[in-house]
Amino acid sequence: MGATDSWTGKTALVTGGARRLGAAICRELAARGAAVAVHYRRSEAEAIAMNRVLKHGVFSLRGDLANPQEREWIFREAAEWLGRVDVLVNNAATFARDGEIDPAELRAVNVEAPLDLAARVAAQPGGGCVIHVLDARIARPEAGAFRGYAATKRELADSVARLAREWAPATRVNGVAPGPVLAPEGVREAAGDLPLGRRPTPEDVARAVAFLAESESVTGQILFVDGGQHLAKGDR
Repeated sequence: MGATDSWTGKTALVTGGARRLGAAICRELAARGAAVAVHYRRSEAEAIAMNRVLKHGVFSLRGDLANPQEREWIFREAAEWLGRVDVLVNNAATFARDGEIDPAELRAVNVEAPLDLAARVAAQPGGGCVIHVLDARIARPEAGAFRGYAATKRELADSVARLAREWAPATRVNGVAPGPVLAPEGVREAAGDLPLGRRPTPEDVARAVAFLAESESVTGQILFVDGGQHLAKGDR
């Protein structure tokens, strides 16, 4: 499929879609013809701005993914506005150093919320496509000061193949594992060993998400977009 209007008539819900990686994913899917629901928690101005720039229709909705009732509302509103959710991109995540956040809250956003929303896609008539935005740290045994965060991403990654088998043939489940694309806000972190010699860009990650959304014979896969970093030994 081409990069233009290849998803005309399709719909997508992108969590954490107002800024950074999420915004790049929303722009890419919209450029391919999808109607996009942009979820946000705090970035209201950015979410509203997306309404003005995306093609093919866009809808922004606010909610706290750590709250089960709000998760239910987010999906219900998106499905009602879009008609159904063809593609769910679980991009939103809490990134924090160990000790900076309650582990239960970290897991609620990074594991429970994406699995809950994914199950709602699978429960739709005809299922859909689920793409988890993970992290290249899932390939490394250590994650520096971010072991708790990395553990939540590994737990979510471990669900990909299991749910792909369980929900086939109606629902596909895949993951994208970005490497050093954008440093988390307030965090200074070296890129580390990059065999390809360049950092991936948000647009690289967005194109990988679109590839998985469009590739109807691909399920149970995790695509690393990290400049080859997962091939290197050791931590960043």
